[in-house]
Amino acid sequence: MLEKYNDTPAAIAIILYTLGCAFYVFQLLFMTESWLAENGMGPETVGLARVLAFTWLGILVGLVRTFTNGPDGNSTFFIVLIVAQLGLVLNLWHQYLFPADAAAAATVLDDSIAVSVLAILLLIGWFRIRARL
Repeated sequence: MLEKYNDTPAAIAIILYTLGCAFYVFQLLFMTESWLAENGMGPETVGLARVLAFTWLGILVGLVRTFTNGPDGNSTFFIVLIVAQLGLVLNLWHQYLFPADAAAAATVLDDSIAVSVLAILLLIGWFRIRARL
C-alpha cells in the first residue's frame, strides 16, 4: 500500500489523515446523538450530522482509492480536499474565537485542534507528492 506513494513520510501522513476521517465517519454515523449533545446541538440536527458523515465517507473512499491505485492523476481530488479541510479549520477556529456564547467556544475547541492537526497531516502529504499529481 505504501509503495504506490513512493514516499513513505507522505503515505504515513495521508494514512493518519485517513484514520482521522474514519474516526469522524464512525463518530457521526454511529454516535450521532451523543456527539451532537457534547457539542450543544439538539436531536433536530441528527439528519444534517449524518449527511456530513456520508460526505466524510465519500472522502474516505477517495483516499483509500489513492492507496490502491496510487496518487498519480488525482490532483483535482487533493486540491478539493485541501480547500474543504482548510475551510473546516477556518470555520471551527472562527466559532472558537468569536463564539455566539461562552459555552459554544468550549465545545468546539477539541474539534478545532483535531481538524487543524488533520489539515497539517494532509498538507505534509500533499507537499511531498504534489509533483506526481
